[in-house]
Amino acid sequence: MIELAGISFSYPERPVLRDVSLCIGRGEYLGITGDNGSGKTTLVKLLNGLLLSQEGEVTVDGTPTSDRESLFAIRRSVGIVFQNPDAQAVGETVEEDIVFGLENIRVPSSEIDRRIEKYLGMLGIPELRDRNVSLLSGGQKQLVNIAAVMAMEPAYIVFDEALSMLDASNRRNVLLRMSELTMRGISIIQITHNPKDLGNCHRVITISEGRISGTVGFSSEIAMPSDSNASVDGRTITAECANETNEGKGEKSAVVNWMHNTATDIDDINRKYNPVDFTACMGSIRPQRKKGKRCGEFGNHRTGHVSGVSREGDGIEIRHLTHTYSPDTEWAVPALKDVSLTIGRGMVTGIVGGIGSGKSTLACLIAGLDTPTSGSIAIDGRSPKPGGNVRILFQHPEEFFFERTVREAVAFGPSKAGLPDDAVEASVLSAIDEVGLGRGILEKSPFKLSSGEQRLAAFAVSIAVKPEYVILDEPTAGLDQRSRRLVLDAIRRMTGGGGAGGGVTVIYISHQIGEVLEVADRIAKLSAGNLVFEGTNAMYRDRM
Repeated sequence: MIELAGISFSYPERPVLRDVSLCIGRGEYLGITGDNGSGKTTLVKLLNGLLLSQEGEVTVDGTPTSDRESLFAIRRSVGIVFQNPDAQAVGETVEEDIVFGLENIRVPSSEIDRRIEKYLGMLGIPELRDRNVSLLSGGQKQLVNIAAVMAMEPAYIVFDEALSMLDASNRRNVLLRMSELTMRGISIIQITHNPKDLGNCHRVITISEGRISGTVGFSSEIAMPSDSNASVDGRTITAECANETNEGKGEKSAVVNWMHNTATDIDDINRKYNPVDFTACMGSIRPQRKKGKRCGEFGNHRTGHVSGVSREGDGIEIRHLTHTYSPDTEWAVPALKDVSLTIGRGMVTGIVGGIGSGKSTLACLIAGLDTPTSGSIAIDGRSPKPGGNVRILFQHPEEFFFERTVREAVAFGPSKAGLPDDAVEASVLSAIDEVGLGRGILEKSPFKLSSGEQRLAAFAVSIAVKPEYVILDEPTAGLDQRSRRLVLDAIRRMTGGGGAGGGVTVIYISHQIGEVLEVADRIAKLSAGNLVFEGTNAMYRDRM
């Protein structure tokens, strides 16, 4: 059992957790939810001693995490899969990545091969065993990280938004495997903003402002090793947990209300997709230019009639595009195959597909960050040019902040464009307002914001330079519902001709099909590098 007794933790600039008490039994499937910045990831790091509590005590099977001599055993017992897969990758190949952890915990060599085969097969990715990790998509990397942690067979596994880059089919498979592990006595702790991920949990808690603000139990199949048990809502739990579990009894807890208000089945549309999430792209800036004429109309599900296909030479023209990573080597990976696509100006074009389908590869090629193996891309009649045509918002934009404050980060682009100080300040304020952040955030360090705040601040950086084309690669992954809504609202304003965006063209890459259908005018679907659908939002809905 993992027990947290009266835990409090503060970073230098702010308190995060306050007097948290919680126990997690063997074989329990615990869901944890809460807004960005509420303290969830800090809680995760306390569970295996990556952080040490400043008040109270954390014990794992009776051993306090403050016992330095026991830290290796504790971390062997509590495995963590974090949201950003690149933060945990250590090997050159998938096999080496998994072997690294197994060798560190002294798994016999005769057992290592069996575990690699077992867990890659369990997650449906045995063909990735010899692949170079750096050439995998973001979703594939997440699956490899999950396999690597599962293969170490810890007693407790924590998933911190670790399914955020998976399509619906792979996510469902991972959730099934997580439930199977609890039947073998392994405890699962899952942190997520996605209510559909919580259906198999025995118990869900919500964290708000550093405290447990609601708890609800769903199942009676939790095996908690204790001589003193109590029954709450038909569940068998330890006496130590009874008070904490009873917090949510009576009225509906915040978790139940949240799940009912936000749950949707629209992701089922996406169950057969296969996306790609290469994140080694770099953003670029283009000064505002006079727009050309456009022709062609189609019905817009959001605002009525908007422009459809641009006139020749205007917009993005992709013709017979093929791209292979590391061609003519043992690492060769075909990513795109003879793709032809037109992206008209002033619209939102959604790019959808499952893990490995080529979405982010296409984005990088449009931005001129790589040269296609064959075929062509023209933006307003010109070849893509890094720093000249397209601005990209990365999947993990927090990795690319380098200024001391949010104000300096947002002001960087307009300043480099040679705008006078008053115009730079106006651009900064307009961009911050546009993404829904309070102006008080401007003097904060971007490195000390919550993940949701970081994503929105990066969004502000992108639109402050008034680009004509913006690529958003999974912009809502890992965000809470409020932050997701702010991003979607900002996209609408960007393409509406007003505000900081000034009527930009948006390419929106996402596994969240519901969000794509909400904001996109046109949709292109990729599957295994092939373009298998391109048309209006309404056409996509009819087809699906």
